[in-house]
Amino acid sequence: MDADTGFSFGDLLRRFRGSANLTQEDLAARTGLTPQAIGLLERGERRRPHRYTVQKLAEALELTGQDHSRFEAAARRSTARRAVAELSRRDLPAPATPLIGRTREAASVAHLLRHEDVRLLTLTGPGGVGKTRLAIEVAARSHEAFADGVTFVALAPLRDSVLVLSTIAEALGIKDVAGQTLRETVEQHLRGKQMLLLDNFEHLLFATPVVGDLVGACPGLTVLVTSRAPLRLGAEHQFPVPPLPLPDAEGPIQMGVLEQSPAVELFCQRARAVLPAFELTTTNAATVARICQRLDGLPLAIELAAARVKLFPLQTLLAKLAGRLQVLTGGMRDLPERQQTLRDEIAWSYDLLNPGEQALLRRLAVFAGGCTLEAVEAVCGSGAVEQADSNVLETLASLVDNSLLVSRSEVSLRQEDEQPRFTMLETIREYALERLASSGEVEEAQWKHAQYYLELAEAAQPQASESWDELDWWSRFTRLEREHDNVRAALSWALQNLEMETGARLAIALWWFWIEQGYSSDARRWMEALLALDGAEGRTGEAPHKLPARTKAYLLQVSGILAMVQGDHDHAVTLHEESMSVYREMGHKKGVSASLRELGFVAYEQGDYDRAVSLHEQSLVLAREFGTTFGVAWSIRALADAVREQGDLKRARRLLEEGLVLSRGKEHAWNIARTLASLGSAACEAGEYARASRLYEESLELGGRRMGLSHTILLCLEGLARVAVAQGRIERAARLCGAAAALREDRGWPLPPAKRAEHERTVAGIRGALGEEAFAAAWVRGHALPLEEAITDTLGKDE
Repeated sequence: MDADTGFSFGDLLRRFRGSANLTQEDLAARTGLTPQAIGLLERGERRRPHRYTVQKLAEALELTGQDHSRFEAAARRSTARRAVAELSRRDLPAPATPLIGRTREAASVAHLLRHEDVRLLTLTGPGGVGKTRLAIEVAARSHEAFADGVTFVALAPLRDSVLVLSTIAEALGIKDVAGQTLRETVEQHLRGKQMLLLDNFEHLLFATPVVGDLVGACPGLTVLVTSRAPLRLGAEHQFPVPPLPLPDAEGPIQMGVLEQSPAVELFCQRARAVLPAFELTTTNAATVARICQRLDGLPLAIELAAARVKLFPLQTLLAKLAGRLQVLTGGMRDLPERQQTLRDEIAWSYDLLNPGEQALLRRLAVFAGGCTLEAVEAVCGSGAVEQADSNVLETLASLVDNSLLVSRSEVSLRQEDEQPRFTMLETIREYALERLASSGEVEEAQWKHAQYYLELAEAAQPQASESWDELDWWSRFTRLEREHDNVRAALSWALQNLEMETGARLAIALWWFWIEQGYSSDARRWMEALLALDGAEGRTGEAPHKLPARTKAYLLQVSGILAMVQGDHDHAVTLHEESMSVYREMGHKKGVSASLRELGFVAYEQGDYDRAVSLHEQSLVLAREFGTTFGVAWSIRALADAVREQGDLKRARRLLEEGLVLSRGKEHAWNIARTLASLGSAACEAGEYARASRLYEESLELGGRRMGLSHTILLCLEGLARVAVAQGRIERAARLCGAAAALREDRGWPLPPAKRAEHERTVAGIRGALGEEAFAAAWVRGHALPLEEAITDTLGKDE
C-alpha cells in the first residue's frame, strides 16, 4: 500500500497509466511486457514485480520526483507483504478444489473482518455446509490485512477443552518461556496484527473463556471461528453459513440458469472428478437439479452424491436418495473421518446434545415442512424433554444454536404479532427419524402429531353457514397452506395405520381448502384411498374396518364434487348416486337433498339444463322440509342458475332474490357472494350490462377481496369479461380473460363442456376486435397478474 494514499502498487500503476493516456497494450509495447502481465500487476494478482520491471514501467510512464519515489516504494512494500503472506499462508490448509457458490458469503465475511469492532467472528451452520472451506478462503483473501499472518488451528481431533490453549500454542510454534504461564506466553505472541482461524469449536464450548481472554488481552488479534453452535461471548459476531441456493427443478428447464446454479455446478464438478465424460445436458439437467434439491443444497451431501455417478445412472441415484444416509458414504479419505459419510457428520452434532435436546430433536422429526412453537409444545412436550428442561422454548433455542434447526418469524395475517416457525433440513430430519424409530417413541409421537393437525384442520374448516369476520377465510386458508405438508403426513400415517376415523375427519375438514387452493388431484387420491379401506381386513384377530355409513356417504359426495371440478363428469355422477343410495338407506333426507343438488350441478355443467332443473327442484323440496337456511338458499341459487340457462330470466331472478333475502337474514357471506354473481349473470343475459357489472363487482369485493373464494372470483372475472365485450371495452375484456385463464390453470379447473363453445366465441370476438398483437399483449398482462392484484386491477378499472 502507498503510505500516503493507501493505494497498492497495482492501483498506482493503473492511475499513472491512465494519466499518461496509455492502454495496457500501449504500455506493454513500451516496456516489452505483455498486456496480460500489465493486467495481472494492476489487479494485484501478481504482487512481486521484479525491480527491473518496476524500472521499465517507471521509464515508460515518464515518472519523476515524488511520483517515481511513491511508485518504487509501493513496489517494495508489495514484495515485502507478499513474502509475509506466503509465510502466513503456509499455515492454511491448501484446498484440493475451488470454492463454488460462495462469492457473496466470502466477500461479506471478509468485509466484516475489516471492521475494527469485529474481532471475534463465528461462522455457524449445520455439518457439511462448508464452514471450514469458506473460512480458509476468507483467511487467504484477508492475509494482507494481518501483517503477522494467519494461523489455522484444527480443533476437531481434540476431545478435551483443557487442550485448546496448548493446541493454539503449538499451531503458533510457541515454546514454553520460563517464568510465564502458557496463557501469558500466547498473549504476548498474539499482540501483533494477526488472525487465528479456530476450526470446529462446537464440541469444545467449555473452552470459550480462553478465546474471550485472548481477544480481550490482544488488541491486534482477530479470531475467526467455525462452529455448529455460537460461542456466546460478548465480543462475538455471528455469520450463519446457509446451504447453497437451490435450482428450480419444477418449471421449464433453462440450461443457462441451471448452469449458473452453485449447487448444480458443484455436483457437476465432483461428478467429473470420478467420471470425466460427465456433462450437464438438457436430458439430465432436471434430474441433477432435483438431486440438489433433495440434498438441501448441502455441499458435503452433494459431493458424496456426485461421487456415486460412477455407480448409478442419475435417475437411479435420485430414487436411491429417498434413503440419503445409506447412499451418501465413501467420502474422500483425506477428509476427517466424520465427513466421509453424511450420517457420521450429523451424528457428530447429535452426540454433542444433552438428553433433553436429543429427545426433542428426535420428536421434531415427525413434523414435515416445519412447525410452530404451539405445535412443538403439543406434540413433543413430554418425557425426556420435560425431565431435562421444562422450558421447550429454551431447548428449541439450543437446537437452533447448534445449527440443527432453523428458526424464522411468521407474520400473522392481521399483522398483530410474529411467531417463530422451526424447520429442519431433510438430511438432518432423516437421521432424527432413524433415532426416533430406534428410541421406541415413534408411535406416540406420530399419534400426537396426527391428533394436533386434526384439531387444527377441523378448527380451520370453512363452515359455509357461519356468520364470521370475512378476513377469517384468508387466515384459515393461509394457516392450512403453511401446514399442508404436516396435514399430508398426518393423513399418510392414518392410512398406513388404518386409523380410519382420523383419516376421514381430516379429509372432510380439508376438502374445500383443497378445491379452493388447487389441490383437487391430491384430494381425489386421499378420498379414494380412504374409501378403499372400507371393509379392509384388520390386524390378526380384528374385525374388518368399516366406515360409519354417514361418513362414507359424505366421502363419496365430496369425491363426486372433486371429480366434477376436474371435468370427470361421468365418474362424478357414479359417486353422487352411490352417496345418495347410502343416504337413502339411512333415511337421511338432508343428505339425499345434497346428493340431488350435486347431481344437478353435474347436469348443469354438461349442458343438460332440463335434468338440472328437475334435480334441483327435488333437492329444494327436501331442503325446505329438512335442511338449514343455508341449504335452502344454496339449492334456490342452484335452481335459479339452471332456470336462467333455460331462458326463464323472470323466474331465475325471483328465485335469486328469495335466496339473497334468506342469506342476508342469516349473514351467510359465502352464499351472498355466490348469489350476487348469479344475479350478475341474469342481468348480463337481460342486456342490463351496467347492473351486471355492479353485481359482479359487489360479489368480487365480498367473495374475492375479503374472503378469497377462488371459484367466486373466477365466475366474476369471466362474467365481467362478457360485460366488457358487450360494452365495447375490448382491451379490458382481453385482460380479464387472461386473468381468468391463469386462475383456471393454477387451480386445475377446466371449462365445463357446456361453456366451451361460448367461451371460444367470446375470445375469438375479442381477438378479432383488437387484432392478434394487441389481444396477446392484453391477455398476457392479465394472465401475469397475481390473483390479489388481478382483483384490485379489476375493481379499480372504470375506463
